[in-house]
Amino acid sequence: METVPACGYLSRVVDLPVAIAEVLFDDATQSLGPADRPEPAAMGTVLLPARRIRTRLRTSIPWPGVPVEVELSPWSRSRSEVAVRYAGNRRPRAVARHVYETDAPRLLDGVADAINAQLPGSRVNQHAA
Repeated sequence: METVPACGYLSRVVDLPVAIAEVLFDDATQSLGPADRPEPAAMGTVLLPARRIRTRLRTSIPWPGVPVEVELSPWSRSRSEVAVRYAGNRRPRAVARHVYETDAPRLLDGVADAINAQLPGSRVNQHAA
């Protein structure tokens, strides 16, 4: 019997309102593909992500890749959430689970760190200067 992944939804909160984080999210995820942009709605009334990208985690073995969604959603009025979730339409097999559990956190960290690097006073900005 197959077990469900340890965590199928991974997220990090960034200290930017979603209106500003959208621009930085688009910059950080350009290499993943085009983002879905839902219809604009008033802040606090929408529970859907502000941006969503469907992509695949690539593997070093001959495998078509693991489908994932990378999302940006409002967390509060002054914060946003960056998330990665498994996007397959069935339970992932062992290889897909392994790839997701090892590569999805790296993808999430890369996107969230790219957004955080643009914050004033960021350690990444200080090292680049």
